[in-house]
Amino acid sequence: MLKTVKHRSFLVRGAALALTLACMTGCGDDDEPTPTPDAGTNTDAGTDAGTNPTPDAGTGALDSDIAVVRFNEDGTHDTTFGAGGVTHVDFGTGRDGTRDSLWDVRVDGTDRIVLFGNKRADGTRSDTDRVVARLTATGALDTTFGSTETPNGFSVLNLSNLNDGMRYGFIQPDGKIMTSGYTSMPTGVGAQAANRIVLQRLNDNGTADDAFGWKGVVTSAPFQAQSETNPEWGMAEAYAVGMQSNGSYVTTGYGRSASSGAVDLVSFRYTATGALDPTWGVGGAVVLDLVGDNDRGRNLVVLNDDRVLHVGSGSLGAQNNQALLLVQTPDGQPDTAFAPEGYKTFSLDRPEQAFFGVARSADGNWAAAVGYRAGGNQNDDGILAIIPTSGSAEEVIIKATPISTSENDRFWSVAFDSTNRIYAAGFVTEGGDNQMVVARFTTEGNLDTTFGTGGIAKLNVATAGTEEAARGIAIQSDGKIVIGGPIEKR
Repeated sequence: MLKTVKHRSFLVRGAALALTLACMTGCGDDDEPTPTPDAGTNTDAGTDAGTNPTPDAGTGALDSDIAVVRFNEDGTHDTTFGAGGVTHVDFGTGRDGTRDSLWDVRVDGTDRIVLFGNKRADGTRSDTDRVVARLTATGALDTTFGSTETPNGFSVLNLSNLNDGMRYGFIQPDGKIMTSGYTSMPTGVGAQAANRIVLQRLNDNGTADDAFGWKGVVTSAPFQAQSETNPEWGMAEAYAVGMQSNGSYVTTGYGRSASSGAVDLVSFRYTATGALDPTWGVGGAVVLDLVGDNDRGRNLVVLNDDRVLHVGSGSLGAQNNQALLLVQTPDGQPDTAFAPEGYKTFSLDRPEQAFFGVARSADGNWAAAVGYRAGGNQNDDGILAIIPTSGSAEEVIIKATPISTSENDRFWSVAFDSTNRIYAAGFVTEGGDNQMVVARFTTEGNLDTTFGTGGIAKLNVATAGTEEAARGIAIQSDGKIVIGGPIEKR
């Protein structure tokens, strides 16, 4: 159900930003766990403990790079891209289990490729920095882009030596780049630190957009002290951000108004300049709590009519984490035309299901969500939901789409091409070796057998590597398919 909570938000400006950020202590219980390992051992609705947001396979590789590859429209590997068909991008040098990660891939209006991720901070620092990198349409590092005086292809944000958890991003119609994520900062209440939302907007050339927040950055702590007798703060994270037609930004993620306990799906809206919008939802917030357990927003897409589709997971009890779709009206109310309370959960015969990727078709008639099912002493499988945007939850097509019948596979991201074909990207394990995978589906949910082999294209970039997964996918204007993700450094 939707809950009403007290909240406040602020922009930390000027010297106060540097001072506050520099005072950061350990992240403790509020830090987000590692993205669910490829081996399927951690549950999506686990605790908030953990400090390393990077691995996909959870195997302890010393370092990783980002691999970006391209497929032709028929599913064959495009060897004209990058160097022999692969571009290796090194965000930074990994140490002590913290290494390069990738969360999203987008293409802009000229088919340049934008990567969204994190890296281990430089020098002796042990924190992570936010990284946006840009490649040319053919896979070369774009050295006209960057945050340094002499651009080098990378825009790096150091939040005064804090762990910055970059998540999903997007490119605006005007070419500006928006990113989401979170960091943990002191609350000023004893030794407490709590996660807060971090949004960043870049200009087209990779420099900070000073018209947004302070130097392009907004830090937002919506759940502050609830009362004089209970001064500890809650926490909030933004896993994704989308833009409505009036320039407002809507987030999805998870958080709680209390200092500890289960997390709920939370959503906020910010103006084009970064101020919290109190007209969103109820009192400026949307909080979805199904039955008092952990509910998480993992991604969102703004539909053509400014409604917002959130995807993630909801817990209905022990060993019952279900994939979740939530549709909101343009002002943040439940869309009762979609479902009586605006949301629907889905179970596919496993203890754990979750959506991580979502996309909208160019004509606005369709949306698609992808993720995985896991647990029950069975292999992990990718899952796919196809949503008619003018329909109800009862019209959603949802199915498990296993790539392997004997080992694990998951989908992390999804995209539509100009003809409404659906591309799901992730990984498949074969013989203990993880490979990148793309599958193409029709809007009826069937594999398109004219693509790849039986509708599936695989690529093993790092042979015998346990860390290899496509975390993002984007379609260029000529129909070619770009995917990217972390691989073990060789």
